[in-house]
Amino acid sequence: MRIKQLIILSIFGIVFVQSCNHKDVPPGGSGFIEATEVIVSSEAAGRLESLNFDEGDRIQSGDTIGMIDTVTTALRLTSAKAARLAAEAGCEAAGLSVKQASINYDLAGKEFDRVKSLIKSGSVNRQQYDKTENAYNLAELAGLQAKVSLSAAEAELARIDAEIAILEDQRDNCFPVSPETGIVIDKYIKTGELASIGKSLVKIARLDEVWVKVYLPPCDLSGIQLGSEAEVDPEDGRETPLIGKVTWISDEAEFLARPLDPYQRTHSFRKDLESLARLAQEFKAGTIVVGLPLNMDGSKGEMAMEVEKFVAQLQAISKISIVVSDERLTSVEAERVLLEGNVKRKDRKQLRDGLAATLILQGYLDSQS
Repeated sequence: MRIKQLIILSIFGIVFVQSCNHKDVPPGGSGFIEATEVIVSSEAAGRLESLNFDEGDRIQSGDTIGMIDTVTTALRLTSAKAARLAAEAGCEAAGLSVKQASINYDLAGKEFDRVKSLIKSGSVNRQQYDKTENAYNLAELAGLQAKVSLSAAEAELARIDAEIAILEDQRDNCFPVSPETGIVIDKYIKTGELASIGKSLVKIARLDEVWVKVYLPPCDLSGIQLGSEAEVDPEDGRETPLIGKVTWISDEAEFLARPLDPYQRTHSFRKDLESLARLAQEFKAGTIVVGLPLNMDGSKGEMAMEVEKFVAQLQAISKISIVVSDERLTSVEAERVLLEGNVKRKDRKQLRDGLAATLILQGYLDSQS
């Protein structure tokens, strides 16, 4: 089955699906270079006192990223440690009470045994016997009470130890550390701003190993083998490309939209139409997809009706089939993709329109697969 190429036209730009390379040109394509990224978030709340790394700085695993205000936590920790000293003293006092109660119980037991032997010989009366028995019982009860008091003191000490552990953890969380070795590629907070639990602090990318997914037409894909080397140009001005290795080849075909250079309009609308029709014919497009800017409720506004007039005029001079595709929120999605790709603000504007047009075409391709 032969797959026809598509062209997308919109008020933002024009996008084509590229054809196969010529035989004397090695297989190639384009894609986004990706890396493992980690966003470090705050586990403590407070004012950020310092941030030790800037965007572009290299950071090692375990490095302290910054410091969040520790005054409140430090004061609570000092108070808890003082309470622990008091609890330790309480445990010691309760332990001594248990020992004293045990001694008193032993003495009361011996006295009670002596009186029991004397009452048989008539040397003591019943009142003395009852008094000694009562003293024995009270000594036993006092021993039980002393043990309960010791358990309560030990429980209070354990509670304070747990509180100290929590506070020490909170204190440590005021010094967030990097979980990875890499490059700081984004900062989400500035020194002096308030950090809340869960607030993102920095984004770290591991650049020791990156990958790029490249889409190729079938005629180029047949010349690719797993394990073979590939040159990657990150388009950062370097003269020598990076050398990578092919580690994965998809077993399923995918449709992929990719932008060409934006078409620069002229002052002649007729000339623009003829140029676009000629461009579509040059790329042997089977279909032209035009973005339709509907209102958010799905209704057609003034701009959508202007696009429909444009489609009718283009169809009048072109034999290629033309379809319209909903382009709502494609510019917003394009901006989000560029932000996630850490594209600088000054570069986003010139890329946004082409990417939005690409999203329109990709949406159409996906709907046809």
